[in-house]
Amino acid sequence: MVHKLPTGSSSSFYLHLYQIVDDSSSDQIISWSKSNNNSFVVWDLKKLRSDILLKSSSVLGRNVTEFIAKLRSHGFKTFVKGPGELEFSHDDFARSPLMKKMMVKALSERIEKFDAQIKAMKCRLKAKKATLKVENLFQNLRI
Repeated sequence: MVHKLPTGSSSSFYLHLYQIVDDSSSDQIISWSKSNNNSFVVWDLKKLRSDILLKSSSVLGRNVTEFIAKLRSHGFKTFVKGPGELEFSHDDFARSPLMKKMMVKALSERIEKFDAQIKAMKCRLKAKKATLKVENLFQNLRI
């Protein structure tokens, strides 16, 4: 199967979700499914809200209801695993070395784009300062 990283505003959602699911330090709360490479399990809904959703960006949602709604709107299927446990599956969201490389590449590209935006803003600011300095010099000459 060829995995494609979604583009546009939804890519941010997938990137954040992948980082959280792939983070082994949160495996007691959320982790990849042991039986399916295209799904992950939320083991503790309460801790998901308090330890992950409230501390991460609002891209994933601020509460469990929002989180589940966003997953569904991005094509994830929900399965009840046990009391307080849910499994979410998506054909194009997978635990694999290729997917991990794609996520790293996407994050790197976002960082590069952000760095370029900062550099452009610094150039505009420098030009604006120079313009103001020249205008100030001209005003001082009129005296």
